Amino acid sequence: MLALKRGRRILGTMALGTIVGTVAACGGGSGDSAGSGPYVFYVSIDTSGPTAVLGGGLLAGARTAIKDINAKGGVDGRQIKLEVSNDQNNPTKAVSELQRRLAKGKPDLVYPGGSSAVSMSMLPILTRDKVLSVGATSSIQLNDPKKFPYHFGVTPPSAAYVPTFVQLAKEKGYKKVAMIYSDDATGQSSFKQYEGPVKQAGIELVSASYDTTALDMTPQLQQLRAQKPDALIVNGYGTAVLYVLRGRAQIGWTLPSYGDQLASPSPIAGKVTAAQIKNYQVIMQTSSLVGDHQHPGLAPVIKEFQSSDGAKFLTQTGVAVFTTTYDLLQFVAYEAGQEKTADGQKLAKAFERFKTPANPPWVGKGPNGEVTKYEYTPSNHFPMTSATSFKYVQPGTYDANGFYVPGKGY
Repeated sequence: MLALKRGRRILGTMALGTIVGTVAACGGGSGDSAGSGPYVFYVSIDTSGPTAVLGGGLLAGARTAIKDINAKGGVDGRQIKLEVSNDQNNPTKAVSELQRRLAKGKPDLVYPGGSSAVSMSMLPILTRDKVLSVGATSSIQLNDPKKFPYHFGVTPPSAAYVPTFVQLAKEKGYKKVAMIYSDDATGQSSFKQYEGPVKQAGIELVSASYDTTALDMTPQLQQLRAQKPDALIVNGYGTAVLYVLRGRAQIGWTLPSYGDQLASPSPIAGKVTAAQIKNYQVIMQTSSLVGDHQHPGLAPVIKEFQSSDGAKFLTQTGVAVFTTTYDLLQFVAYEAGQEKTADGQKLAKAFERFKTPANPPWVGKGPNGEVTKYEYTPSNHFPMTSATSFKYVQPGTYDANGFYVPGKGY
């Protein structure tokens, strides 16, 4: 499930400052160091920016999972305590807040930021202190088990989406493809993930990058148009995607265009015209699409989401944001139960040999957890996907249950 700079990047939460919330079925506890007292889940994320709506979904998912897990005995017998720190999507602030927390003791589990830049700033410290972290940021640099042995990703990296595009491009007979992307760590990572496979398929790739503070993308689009590509890949999030689509329409460029994994879930309904999204498609995980076969346990969990304080975010962010944190906590709790330990170092080793059970308690990854598998190895700490995990569809909106409805809202 999910990350770029504040103002047009995911992910946020809905409170200001550093929030410490205890969610426990029995008893509370202080922020004790790992191994005693409550099981501390420390979430570092932007809680005060314009993308904070996505944080509402993340927190609702986490709190729903915590309520369920604690009612069943917690993580290896320890009740989960949720701590949320507002890092303002600033790597320096994220590090400062983390060091302040570590001075009081180690959390048991950390969600290391809503952008790859923040995650990269936090992981060296978490690695030094041997703290387990599980996150949704997707830069390929984060998937380095030798450098970051205690970090695991729970959403597919950008590279996982690329084969679907390459297959489509080959079927369409594209000879040259253009890509417009943000000139930051996340955008550069996305471009690199497309560059190799596209060229290996015998397709020429041309590109242009934009500053994340830019309000006009037409210069970059004109530059790309002059090279006469057959299709365009769009990278960005939120307002950046709006500027690309508006600029594309403004210069009368209606070539087939495709959002990457970050641009695709951007909430653009009601902010663009039908003309601006002509020939534009988005790529979505099949498990997030309305009508797709779902895990039997997802429906009751959605009802819990709908009765939570974060219910209003379902139609804004989609259920996949909620299940990002819900599922990762269920996964950690399940493995702790299997291994009979909550020790982060031991769990990290256990994750590397994990195989998905039948009817897993994480509910947002397909009927049997097969769309995105938490199956890691010593050389790969990102989840596994398949060619059927993703699909290009028309831009749409989310229904009351948080499922993506292609074509709705335009």
